[in-house]
Amino acid sequence: MQRMFTVLALLFSLALFSTGLLAADTLPKPGRFDDEEILTSQRLGQKYTAIIVKDYSTKGAEIANIDDEENKLLHNAKKDIVKALTDSTVKHLKELNLFKRVEANSGAKANALILQGKITKFNGGVGAAKWFLGFAAPKSTKTNISIDAELVDAATGTVLVKIKDVRSGGEGNTLGSGNMTRAFMVQAQDEGEELAEFIKEIY
Repeated sequence: MQRMFTVLALLFSLALFSTGLLAADTLPKPGRFDDEEILTSQRLGQKYTAIIVKDYSTKGAEIANIDDEENKLLHNAKKDIVKALTDSTVKHLKELNLFKRVEANSGAKANALILQGKITKFNGGVGAAKWFLGFAAPKSTKTNISIDAELVDAATGTVLVKIKDVRSGGEGNTLGSGNMTRAFMVQAQDEGEELAEFIKEIY
């Protein structure tokens, strides 16, 4: 019996050790987003020379704290918000000069990464936080957008990184429904910059 307990304890220890090795065998999380899952141990610069930024989908995105008038404005602004996110990501990646090619919505290339995702929620905000975005209100009450994103190996389709984030901000907007969509635009641009900086940290 004692021998059985010893064997079981040894197996348990080996399992924990193996789990620790697997956890240590991925790149460290930069900590820029609400949730980051790194699924690769190889720095991006060791393999990839190009990155393709795809327009984010808004299909099925949750609409929260937005009235009918604001929803009409959001409907008309969605394409511009998506474009702002794509353009900002491409711009900041080019400025960082990490990849030989940085492109938007092009076809897959050799040694290329794809950054793709979706905007999962448009939150108009609650009460004063709906407009006075610089005040110390919980993020969930502020005007914000939520995204899911992933970095994918273009050749194999292997997912290397998964990201979830809620981006608030856009301080300085004045009252008026139209400014909600402008806040979303600012947030999309900020998210693009953060995505570029995140990629730099694992490059």
